[in-house]
Amino acid sequence: MSAKTLRRLTRIRELEEEQSRLALEAAARIREQAAAELLAAHQEQRNGRAELILGIERNDPRDRRTGLARMEVASRHAEHLRPQLQQLDDDLARQRDEYLARRTARRQVETLLGEAEQRARQEADRRAQQMLDDWYGRKRRPTASAASPDAPAAVSPRDSGSRRPA
Repeated sequence: MSAKTLRRLTRIRELEEEQSRLALEAAARIREQAAAELLAAHQEQRNGRAELILGIERNDPRDRRTGLARMEVASRHAEHLRPQLQQLDDDLARQRDEYLARRTARRQVETLLGEAEQRARQEADRRAQQMLDDWYGRKRRPTASAASPDAPAAVSPRDSGSRRPA
């Protein structure tokens, strides 16, 4: 796969991971709300129990009935919330697993992309070095006229003054 394709795939994986993270956070908020409701139901049961005890101590039948009613309603509400909370726990675990799977997939693609980019850099470095080697090799080669034995020797201007015909 080319680096360009892997970059696109990485971006897609990032978006999928972000969506999965947002879904996980939403599921966690819903679960926390349900847990808070369950705690409120338990607190209502305690308040009903306290009202029942107060009604017994005061010998007030209305407080006793109200306390019993509050305890019963809170107990039913808690019984209703427990299976929902268990379902929300299962959904949260599933969302967490999905998020981790998407994160793993993104990181795998990033690893492949890094390797592809490294290979591309190495190939570019190799080509650049090859071009330098070729250039240097052409520069160091003698020209065709200077290399032939029939060609006259080149005389430098410094040498031309010291040679006089005899």
